Amino acid sequence: MMNSIPNRPAITNVLIKASANSVFRTKLLTNPQAALAEMNLSPEDIEVLAGVEAQNLPEYAQQVKIKLMAERT
Repeated sequence: MMNSIPNRPAITNVLIKASANSVFRTKLLTNPQAALAEMNLSPEDIEVLAGVEAQNLPEYAQQVKIKLMAERT
């Protein structure tokens, strides 16, 4: 399933960190700009990740996937 979206390792790293670190996850969901400032991301990746509004991590990841798929078209 993940191989159907562009290879974006930095975005994958953010999602992995959010999965493993509850403090980072909460910050990502409530204040994405502040959370993403902690990461070494390209402006393009920040744009994708900061524009997502979600209540939980699975919803966040799904919205990121949708945004990445839309970029391909």
